[in-house]
Amino acid sequence: MTRRWAVGAGAVVLVAGLGGCGDGVPAGPVPGAAEAAERWADGGVDSYAYSLTSSCGERLLIGSYRVTVTDGAVTAVEGLDEVGRRIAGEAQDLVSAVPTIAALLDRVVDADASTVPEATFDDAGVPTAVTFDPSPGVDDEECYAVADVEPTA
Repeated sequence: MTRRWAVGAGAVVLVAGLGGCGDGVPAGPVPGAAEAAERWADGGVDSYAYSLTSSCGERLLIGSYRVTVTDGAVTAVEGLDEVGRRIAGEAQDLVSAVPTIAALLDRVVDADASTVPEATFDDAGVPTAVTFDPSPGVDDEECYAVADVEPTA
């Protein structure tokens, strides 16, 4: 069975407000994350391809990529933009650095809302945009946008 999701259609947007140095930001689970992870798991898709744009922070995984996941594991990563192609061309081990959708959801579910200033999920549970900011004021943010999810098996 082939299903294709229109990422963004019917998306639920959940944003926790950022306060100075964590004041005013509620602790606890990221709103909607557990439900999104359940929707994704219920879909039963273990082999798929998706586009990932990774930005912000000082780290290796910056750029846009086409990611192939087979039986729940990342098996291929192709750079889509200039930065992504350069990083992929430097023989970096991107297969181990790029998350599956399930792994990204697990990370959001396990995070405290005070460290996730943005998390949006579509109707299938796909995290369309997620920002992790473990230490406000430090350049350690990780921003991800997921699009064009297509089951492959």
